Order: sequence, then structure tokens, then C-alpha cells
Amino acid sequence: MKEKIKIKYSGLIVFSSKIFSVFTGLIFTVIVTRNLSINEFGTWQYLSLILSYATFPAGLFPYWATRFYARGYPVAKATIVSNLLLSLPCFLIFLVFVPSVSLIINVKPFLFYLISIQIFLVYLSTSLEALALGKQPQLLGYETFSFELTKVALALILFVTLNLKLENVIVIVILAYLMQCLTLLFLLRKNLIVKEENLNWNIQKKWLLNIWLPLFNNFPAFIGGLDLFIIAFLTKSAASLAFYKVALSIATVISYSLGTSIALYPNLLKGGEKKDIEETLNFFLIFAIPMTFGAIFLAKPILHIFKPEYEEASILLIFMAPQFLLKSLTHIFGDVIVGVEEIDRGEDVSFKKLLKSKLFKWPLLNYIRNALALTLTYVFTSLILTYFLSNSALYAAFSCLLANIIADVFLFSKAYLTSIKAMPFNFPLNKLFKYCLASILMVIVLKVLNPIKSIETLITIGIGAIVYFTCLFLIDFEVRTIFKKLFVYIKRNHNLWK
Repeated sequence: MKEKIKIKYSGLIVFSSKIFSVFTGLIFTVIVTRNLSINEFGTWQYLSLILSYATFPAGLFPYWATRFYARGYPVAKATIVSNLLLSLPCFLIFLVFVPSVSLIINVKPFLFYLISIQIFLVYLSTSLEALALGKQPQLLGYETFSFELTKVALALILFVTLNLKLENVIVIVILAYLMQCLTLLFLLRKNLIVKEENLNWNIQKKWLLNIWLPLFNNFPAFIGGLDLFIIAFLTKSAASLAFYKVALSIATVISYSLGTSIALYPNLLKGGEKKDIEETLNFFLIFAIPMTFGAIFLAKPILHIFKPEYEEASILLIFMAPQFLLKSLTHIFGDVIVGVEEIDRGEDVSFKKLLKSKLFKWPLLNYIRNALALTLTYVFTSLILTYFLSNSALYAAFSCLLANIIADVFLFSKAYLTSIKAMPFNFPLNKLFKYCLASILMVIVLKVLNPIKSIETLITIGIGAIVYFTCLFLIDFEVRTIFKKLFVYIKRNHNLWK
């Protein structure tokens, strides 16, 4: 077995970067929402949604790159070149569809042409991230730091010097992506200048022949975003998107806890074991549980930070928080399912063998999940618009959320049963109980403080985190041991530039 990646070390680096991005993302989102109208903010979300369809093939070659690179194949240069070549036709197709998609909610075509620059940077960053994930997943944390710092710094400069407009926001994100790519290129420089590695077109040919599998694997994410498109189409308004997305921006923070599981997938590819899964789940739950409790009980004051009008979306966040906890656990179970699959280790893998493998069966479950979510979204939203004339934007957003919750509960149950069958492991229920207990004590303090203003909310969140970890340190010996070992390990391995 190849040298294993330190689960807690790499996990803590990535998770720390995600938590850092919570604060920078909050600053950035507040600046944006305070300067853009609700319709402009919704327009930006619509632009990003359409862009995602042009960038979804970015993960096709990187899908195989991570699996091969983690197992020792020299595929770094081939991954980058192939992905950049793939970005060209996707860019052109995006431009062709601009006139038609811009008419749906009446968006200026210029904004689509401007955001299209981001396509090339997404394809480059995705290929670099795949390489980092295969051998040095902690580098994904450092790229996040560079992206977030650039984004916030530019937003603050423009906020102070100019009247921030939607075009400025798009340019800021493009420049942040550029900095992210440059950071990864620098950190991976030794891997990219290996003299022994040539562009291995034989491997590329194998990837191309089997490109249907990552395409099949990634397509659920492609069609998953159609639920918001359905809302936009039925309501003919960007307001529903704005309410949904602002709640989503907070709920997504819970999934940042997945940063703690970043080393699980490459370790399983190298030949991991039951202990890796249990260690990952335990480490993930330490952070995900209090974040879920906090999002539920501070929903209204947190959304008030963005803009008082968004307090209405608190009902969305209250339901969305536990949904994202389930989604995150499902993601971990998915990593187990495809990580233990070894059908692609051979030089020649037939279509028939791949079709029978977990690499095919897992995304198939995601298709069923998305089909269920889209169907229910259309039905629920149509009913809402028929029977609720007042505040239909918020109700339409909630109908989409309810549809996704039902679909996610289905996928969670299937993922758990499939993963324990692929590699039996014990879910840390006793640890879960302790984390919930510490979170309940934290919530009591949050309710006593009862923040109203934005600064009060941020201070309360900090106090809540201190209360939670203090309680946890007092009731759980293993947590104290984990952080002590992490501190010692980071102290010994702090030199990034070696």
C-alpha cells in the first residue's frame, strides 16, 4: 500500500480554510447584498447557474486523474493539457446559448460574455485540484486561503473607492479564480516539472474511452441545479432564487466540515481500511453537529446580517441546516463506495465491467435522487403558485427545499446501506451523543444572549464555539487527545515550502 495521507492533519488544514472562508465569504456576501438589489443578487445567482452548465465537464478527466495519480501514475501534465483543451468547445457552446438564456429573466448579454472568462480558469483549477487531492489534499486548503483573501481584498477596495456594481462583482470572482490557479501551480511546481513524465497519450486514450463514466457520475450535479431553473421559469422572478441562495450560503457552511474528510478518498484508493472511515466520521461530526445546531437556532439573526429583508428566509435555513448535515454524511458514504472499488486498477477495463461496478452504481443512485427532487419541485412549486398569491417568492423557494429534503433522505439511507456493505464500519453513535449534548449546552447560551444586531450575532457565534469546545474537552478524553496530537504534528510539519 502507498504511504497513507494523515487524515486529521490534512483534514484540519482544509477545514480551517473552509472556516476562514465562512468569515471572508460573509464579508463578501454582506458587501454584495448591501450594494445590489434583491433582483440584482438573484441575477448574479442566475448567471452563476448558467455558467455551471458550461463548467460541469471540467471534472471529467480529473475524475480519472485523482484515481491514477493517487496510485502512482505520472499523469500531472496530461491532466492539465486535456482539461484546457476540453474548455474550448464548452466556452463556444456557452456563447452560442447566451442570446436565448438571457431572455428568460431579462439579463444583459454583456454580463454573460463577461462571466464566460471564468470558464477557462475553472477548468484549470479543477485539474490542479484533482492532482492535489491524489497526493497532497492539504494544498486544497491553501488554495482556498488565496481565493478568499483575493476576493475580499478586491471587494473592500472597490467598495471604498467605487459604487460596487454587478459587473464589478463578476470581475472580482474572476481575479480570485486566477489567484487560486497561480497558488496551486506554485505549490504543485515540483510535480509539474518531473523530467521523467511525458504526455502519456495512452493513458489519455484510456480516459477518453471511459469518459462516459465520469460524465455519468458528474451529470447528476448538472441536472441537480435545474430545480432553481424550474423556480425561475415558473415564477418569472429572481426573488425566489435570492431567498433560496441566501439561506443556502449559510447552510453550505455545514458542508465545509467535509474538509475534515478530505484524506479519506485518496487513502481508500491506496488501500484504506475500516479505521480510516470511523476516524473520518468522528472527526467530521465534531464540527458538523454544532454548526447544524447553530444554524437552526440563530437562523434569523444570521440572515439579518445580509439584509433585514432576508430574515424571511429563516424558515428555509431552519430546514436546510439538518438537510446539509445529511448531505455531508451522504458524501462521505459515497467516498467509501467508490474509494474501495478496484475494478479500474487493471490496464484494460471493459465497458461491461465498469457497468457492473460501484463506480457506475453510485452515480445511478444520484440520478434517482435528482429525478425525484426535480419532479417534486415542479409539482410543489406549481401548487404554491396556484394557491398562494401573497409572498409566493418565499413559498416557491420553500417548495424547492422540501422537494430536495425528501430526495436527500432517500439518498442518505441508500448510501449508508451501500457503504457498510462495501466496507463494514461502525458509525460513532456514542460520540454523536456527546457532540449533541455539548451543542445543546451551546444553544442554551445562544438563546440567553439572543443577538439582534449583526455585530452581536458574530460575537455570539464566537462565544458559542468557545462554549461548545470547552464542554467537549471536559466530557470527551479522545477529543483532547486528538487536538494534542494535531498540534504536535503540525508543529513538526509546518514548512509548506520544502
